[in-house]
Amino acid sequence: MILRKPYAFFIRYFKLINLIMAILMCFLIYRTGIIVKFFNEYINDYVTASNGFILGNYINLYSFILALFIVIFIVVVLSVLIVKGKPKKLYIFNLILYIAVIILYGVDSGVLRGVNEAILDIRVSKAFRDITMLALALQSVSLILTLIRATGFDIKGFNFGADLQELDIDTKDNEEFEVAVEFDKNKMKRNFRRSARNILHTYTEHKFLVNLILIIIVIVITFLFFLNRSVYRADYKEGKNFQASGVVMNVKNSYITKTDQNGKQLTNDTSLLVIKFDVKSVYQDDEKTLNTGLMTIRVGNNSYGQTSKYNSGLTDIGTPYTGQTLDTEFDSYILTFEIPTSIIDKNLTLKVNDNVSYVKGEMGAKSSYVKLNPKDLTNIKEVETENIKETLSFSGSILGNSELLIEDIAIDNKFKINYNFCINKNKCYPSYEYVTPTATGNYFKTLMRINGEFEVDETSNIDDVTDLYYFLNAFGTINYKINDSWYSHKIDSKNIKPETGTDNYYYIEVNQDVKNASEIYFTFNVRDYNYKYILK
Repeated sequence: MILRKPYAFFIRYFKLINLIMAILMCFLIYRTGIIVKFFNEYINDYVTASNGFILGNYINLYSFILALFIVIFIVVVLSVLIVKGKPKKLYIFNLILYIAVIILYGVDSGVLRGVNEAILDIRVSKAFRDITMLALALQSVSLILTLIRATGFDIKGFNFGADLQELDIDTKDNEEFEVAVEFDKNKMKRNFRRSARNILHTYTEHKFLVNLILIIIVIVITFLFFLNRSVYRADYKEGKNFQASGVVMNVKNSYITKTDQNGKQLTNDTSLLVIKFDVKSVYQDDEKTLNTGLMTIRVGNNSYGQTSKYNSGLTDIGTPYTGQTLDTEFDSYILTFEIPTSIIDKNLTLKVNDNVSYVKGEMGAKSSYVKLNPKDLTNIKEVETENIKETLSFSGSILGNSELLIEDIAIDNKFKINYNFCINKNKCYPSYEYVTPTATGNYFKTLMRINGEFEVDETSNIDDVTDLYYFLNAFGTINYKINDSWYSHKIDSKNIKPETGTDNYYYIEVNQDVKNASEIYFTFNVRDYNYKYILK
């Protein structure tokens, strides 16, 4: 293989290379300057500065690419100066400076990424402002000195300005050389040592060229690794906030199920993976919605998109996201993915593509990966029975730390409610009304009056379960014994309450036979948990 030494080419275009570097440095100084400006504004008024903040407007993919190209050009120029024995302190300084700038951008982006999620400590903000300002000052000095080299002003020190004769180009700088590498499979052992000696000799003869190639390869690989881990992708666990496509998300929980809230089978050969997440808009936008098409489940090399056809059977887990407008405060929703049951127990990852960074080069992960740890709701667990006047905790279920306490019950066809009927503020008369069951339905009804309370765990974010009445209708079944036989039916009661008077009781409609029952208890089927609450 015939190669040509590149020294003459680099020396001939020395000024042009410096001019290109200076132009790139100008752009990078601008990027550093707007970061300093943001920190100044944030220190003075963090509310105004963070309102509508988009990370890509300050640090983006192009910032890192510019810095990488500057580093590559510096390495090229520095290598020529080393070979030709010219002053090189400036370029060593520049190399260290712009490697430090790349690191600083990475650290700054990590800090600024959390601006919309939490308030930065004032001391941290000032520290990063000062460090970034120092980098800006050093970049400005570097730019001025590089422009001097580009214009050839400092001829005395470098002696690159006159012509090719003064550039000290000789035939060795442009000569051809041959690189021979032999490999004989039939004489592997003997020729291995010969090949090693040839490689060593070639490296010794052409150390500059080999080192230059190796340095550039290392820089590019390091940069690509950084892009892959910090720009093109970012990895998270459940419970961690991350930003993508103008929204902040947090996957709170994930579940595997095959049934609806009543235990009815929804799927056969597939299972449903339900993702429960909090989401908010990064900035105020009356029409901002979540692009669910950017969200897929990764199982090995397979991808699965979300489905909405099972939404009605999963409302007990959370509110399905169906295009609701996002606010700047967190709201909780669920998304459902249908996955073959045969692979549902393998490593599951939620992938969220960031279409903003892809289109505009916004710094922030092009793809965010959330490693899921789903809870299997298909294995039913029997929970310890509680008696009336005792608190029943739903800890461990989808209801979180919600609790039920029933102090007493009464069963009758009607209940009398006393109240005062007032004509005006000073004239009232004692009065009463009767609370009775509705006339509609396919069985004879009576009323159960309940003195109790259902305390909702707010973190469960189940919109339909707000009090005891809604809880009983969503999850409750009443079981009762007459003579030696047991009967049960799902609670499906109208919202029975006094029309005029008020009291602190809940009224639910039950089968009229419950009046004659010798034993009564509630069962609550909360997905993978079965609870029993004895009333009588």
